[in-house]
Amino acid sequence: RKFRFEIDFALWKDIIMYALPLVIVGLAGMINETFDRIVLKYLLPEDIAQASQGIYGACYKISILMTIFIQAYRYAAEPFFFKVFKDTDAKNVYAQSTDVFIAFGLFIWLITVLNLPVLQYFIGPSYRVGLNVVPILLTANLCLGIYFNLSFWYKLTGKTQYGAYLTLVGAVITLIINFMFVPRYSYLASAWATLAAYFTMMLLAYFLGQHYYKVNYPIKRILSNTFVVVILYILSNVIFFQSTLLKIVFNNLLILLFVLYLIKQYRISINKKI
Repeated sequence: RKFRFEIDFALWKDIIMYALPLVIVGLAGMINETFDRIVLKYLLPEDIAQASQGIYGACYKISILMTIFIQAYRYAAEPFFFKVFKDTDAKNVYAQSTDVFIAFGLFIWLITVLNLPVLQYFIGPSYRVGLNVVPILLTANLCLGIYFNLSFWYKLTGKTQYGAYLTLVGAVITLIINFMFVPRYSYLASAWATLAAYFTMMLLAYFLGQHYYKVNYPIKRILSNTFVVVILYILSNVIFFQSTLLKIVFNNLLILLFVLYLIKQYRISINKKI
């Protein structure tokens, strides 16, 4: 009988101030995620709009491997990041997590792009004309995953308004590029708009994070891993085989080479710590 509901207005205000910008993050994030696939049929001539939308949507599905990886990582990483926030080596943990995430992301990027001769059969023959957007979309989604790692500081420090700012910047870039270039370049412009938005958000999150919550990321190793992937991708494109089977075997040997490179990289890192 003595129980009464009471509102702690000070706590309520803190909760609203923390959570409200995250609502904007979600809404603007949906623009970045889905706007390009919706707007194609409105910005292109009627005779090609539906076909272009279908091609882009089908090719987008191939890049879903990267999206699944990012979502799985987020579900595990977010509660973990909050858990270790007050530990003395928390920043070191964030740096290591980001480093390993990018290494796995590059591996998924490489295994998807170099196996497009096989993965293309998951979509119909009439949709394969748009396969050139797959590497762009994979890169965009990888940038989004890196952004998640680099921008987690605003949740940890309570500066969630910066999350809203960053996502709104991405949404504006998405809208501008789509409206300006889709009528001329069709779905290819949509793919580049997605990459431009996520890449910009990633860079801004890094520089703002270094100001408000500095983490010493292993930039040198991240860049070297990325450089190796770019070189392997170029090798795959400049070396030609008349046999598709030989091409697939060669590409997967390049992937194996990258795996061995990563094992060597991280084994050296572990040995140094020991």
